[in-house]
Amino acid sequence: MESQYFDSVIKEMEPFIEENGFLSTEKGVYSNDKKSFKVAYDDNRKMFVLTVADIDEENNIGEYSEIDAWLFDETQTADDAVSVGMDFVDVLKKNMGIKNKAKTSFDIDLPTSDSEKYGVSAFTKKALDTYPQLKDTYKAYVAKYGTFLYLNFFGEYLVPLIANTVNEAGKKSGKKILDMVEPAFIKGDNDASNAAIACLAAVCVKYPDSIDRVSEILSENAALKTSVLSFANTLKNNKKLKAVLVK
Repeated sequence: MESQYFDSVIKEMEPFIEENGFLSTEKGVYSNDKKSFKVAYDDNRKMFVLTVADIDEENNIGEYSEIDAWLFDETQTADDAVSVGMDFVDVLKKNMGIKNKAKTSFDIDLPTSDSEKYGVSAFTKKALDTYPQLKDTYKAYVAKYGTFLYLNFFGEYLVPLIANTVNEAGKKSGKKILDMVEPAFIKGDNDASNAAIACLAAVCVKYPDSIDRVSEILSENAALKTSVLSFANTLKNNKKLKAVLVK
């Protein structure tokens, strides 16, 4: 199992780990004054496994018992790893008797741009600035799921809006698309760049009549055009990714 997926699971759990006073004792093992838990990948079962043990008043760790497990084979992605981390946190909270505090959209901040890194947050901010009608949708989405599953969100809400803009006549619509996706493609990290490409590719797959218009809009950026059309061909045959991006 690639370490990036293990790291994605742990990263999703970090707020819970910090809030509840857990400290890392070794890779994937965390303890506070009452509980110790382990996150591990079982190669034989092809599963992420969560085990937990009680810690007594003398700081002795009891026997670990499995309380959750997720099938995770070579078909899974980083987004799936995030889902594993979310579920592990929910199971640990139940084990520890911690009730979730319900969040509302009023508790959710809009994404911001990092001056030193153009990541998914920066691309999302650009998308919400381009389509401000999605700002409340974004807040409600994050409040509902407790995290931002950006590809799912883009597929459900952003791709249809991009398609509408793509199919508008005139230079302004093309500029609107380029202004949104080019910064992510040119200076974004892998996640931001791939997200921008994926959104336009999803438009091409969902609305095949839009391919010529997308090609026209991207005509002055050959690298971006090639990346989008190439990913569109891949997306057609990737059922799992298509289910996420093409609603």
